[in-house]
Amino acid sequence: MEKRDVVVYSEDYKKLLNAKACAGKYYEIDERVEEICKEAFKGCDKLEEIVMPKKLKKIDSEAFQGCSSLTKLTLPDSVARIDGLAFCGCSGLTELTLPNSVKSIGDGAFADCSGLEKITVESGNSRYDSRDNCNSIIDKKTNTLIAGCKNSVIPNSVARIDGLAFCGCSGLTELTLPNSVTSIGNCAFGGCSGLTELTLPNSITSIGDYAFAYCSDLSKITSLAEIPPMCGFKVFNGVNKTNCELIVPEGSVAAYTRAEDWNKFSNIRGFSK
Repeated sequence: MEKRDVVVYSEDYKKLLNAKACAGKYYEIDERVEEICKEAFKGCDKLEEIVMPKKLKKIDSEAFQGCSSLTKLTLPDSVARIDGLAFCGCSGLTELTLPNSVKSIGDGAFADCSGLEKITVESGNSRYDSRDNCNSIIDKKTNTLIAGCKNSVIPNSVARIDGLAFCGCSGLTELTLPNSVTSIGNCAFGGCSGLTELTLPNSITSIGDYAFAYCSDLSKITSLAEIPPMCGFKVFNGVNKTNCELIVPEGSVAAYTRAEDWNKFSNIRGFSK
């Protein structure tokens, strides 16, 4: 184990093991590093810019979690894997470009990045894309949207919104999901505190645990689904179900008043098509 200043590397310098004591605004990682290990920079909230080596292959889980001042990030075109929660809580990031080399992204890798305005996937990436300038990362194989931001426009080719995809995206104010989305993952929109209106398409069949939890400003939900989508655990936890209006197809009002989780809304009314 090699210690340089306050950053700990493996003896061969292929792994950056621990940089939690790093208190500076700028850090350039040694050029020999191929892996940034779990929680390596976690909580380094003074860090504004990180320079990554050209040989970097893997960023482990929670590696930069809570680096809230980080504004400058360039992922080298060598990174193949970004693990879960790797950049969670990097609220200072405004732009993200995913290079061609990335083939694996873990759950919530960019969750709680509330400052993100622009997301681009390089056109040569074989696994992911940002089709139609959607400001999102989409898995090509499954048509699953795995990371979005406040400026995302969800394409009508997306079949699923992955867990944590928009978690903590406080700048998102209105959301209309296209009639291609069939399922929403756990905590997909959890903590989207600025969200006021939500429209769910007829295609939705299931909504995961805490999917819209703590969307505290939500005042109007329109569900176009005639059959109430199956809800996981506490889907709308923290939403004011007395004040929030739930609008559903006229012939489905009774079904929603009986359905689990939907029946907690006080104000359910029907619309005619």
